[in-house]
Amino acid sequence: MTGREPTRLDLRLVPAAVGSWLVTMLGVIGSIPVTGAAAGTASLCTMLLIVALIRRSRMMLLPILIGLSGTLAGFGWAMVLRQHHIASNPLSDEGAQGSKATVTVRISDDPKIVARTDRVVVAVSVVRVRGSAVPKAGATVLAPIDGWLELIPGQQVSAVFTVSEPRRPDLTVATLTTSSAPKVVRGPPAYQRWADAVRAQFRQVSSQALGEPESGLLPGLVLGDTSALSDDLKDNFRTCGLTHLTAVSGANFAIIIGALLLVVRWLGAGPRPAVALTAIAIVVFVILVRPSPSVVRAAVMGGVGLSALLIRRRSQAMPALCAAIMTLLMIWPAFAVQPGFILSVTATAGLIVIAPVVAEWLRNHRVPGGVAELLAVAVVAQAVTTPTVLMISGQISTVAIVANLVIALVIAPITVLGTCASVAALVCPPVAVLLARFTGPELWWMVWVAEKLSRIPFATLTLW
Repeated sequence: MTGREPTRLDLRLVPAAVGSWLVTMLGVIGSIPVTGAAAGTASLCTMLLIVALIRRSRMMLLPILIGLSGTLAGFGWAMVLRQHHIASNPLSDEGAQGSKATVTVRISDDPKIVARTDRVVVAVSVVRVRGSAVPKAGATVLAPIDGWLELIPGQQVSAVFTVSEPRRPDLTVATLTTSSAPKVVRGPPAYQRWADAVRAQFRQVSSQALGEPESGLLPGLVLGDTSALSDDLKDNFRTCGLTHLTAVSGANFAIIIGALLLVVRWLGAGPRPAVALTAIAIVVFVILVRPSPSVVRAAVMGGVGLSALLIRRRSQAMPALCAAIMTLLMIWPAFAVQPGFILSVTATAGLIVIAPVVAEWLRNHRVPGGVAELLAVAVVAQAVTTPTVLMISGQISTVAIVANLVIALVIAPITVLGTCASVAALVCPPVAVLLARFTGPELWWMVWVAEKLSRIPFATLTLW
């Protein structure tokens, strides 16, 4: 016994995770008959395998195959039910397309301005159609900035919408377009009002402590609030492959949880208090950055990624990632076709599978340990996500690896100090302003890097 942790990957859950993902994707983009056929085939295979097991077949993989086919059948029939649920909504009828209707919706996420326009796009849940309650279903609203940009998740509003087909296959029933202001039906829940107050106060603290464009960047990096971020800086970040930093990702949660664990361990707390405090911190942070599906996904992926770094056992981290994939798809099946989910999974898988190997190779070639891990994470994350980014946007950033590498060391200080400042903003604003000022040099460095690298010729290549 050498006492070294095993490095062999535990891939037993990978087929189930991949299979459930494919079946869910089929349910999102396919029709009910197609999804039903796939679910029925998986069910038939499960029954045949169970019969073989009863007859005492000596096939060693039989229990694993039963579990796999049963998982695929379960996900398949669940998607059939969801498809039927969406089809029963009056907004999904062919006769509703192109018509106008008074619809009451519940805001699901922060409204986002459509680039270079005076309109916003808002994810909503349909509550009532023409005054009648309907089965809950998602929809997308396109509306003017006036009256819509200030809406908070959890609010219920109504307006007269033009109904059209969903813009993309994502299990929404329709795209709702309006040119009028919303009529507020019900206010947001208390926790959303608290989160909105924290975000507003943090924007004010940032503007007091920092100049432009850093004051608009800090809320985006910490809370995913890009409302004060300038268009020029957005373009620079997009060119340099840094846009992911202004959306709450698994990295944010990993940094916050990791910092909290260090403090708890330093204070000498036991495992149970550490777990309790970490859980509370995750919940509070999720509320601050909005408990939307994408944020919950980031929290789960951040926890998996952090566990991979802490326990340094890929054999345990891979089953955790697979379980996270299946759980998230079970709750939010539309994730199956969302670029953010694909990028999160590929980046986390790269962190678990490839990054340790690259870091070990670098250490064997006399690269210091901390530098080796930093290089491994930056290079691997960019390498494994580039095919997805290329497939989605048709563009590739030639400076992304360099940009992410040279700013990597400032991400953690900004995240930790910024999060502490956002919490202190409601209790003691002067302390929050002081903490925000400490992020000034780091933010300046990010802005400078993005500005300089974005000006390099062929910083972005458009392939199609």
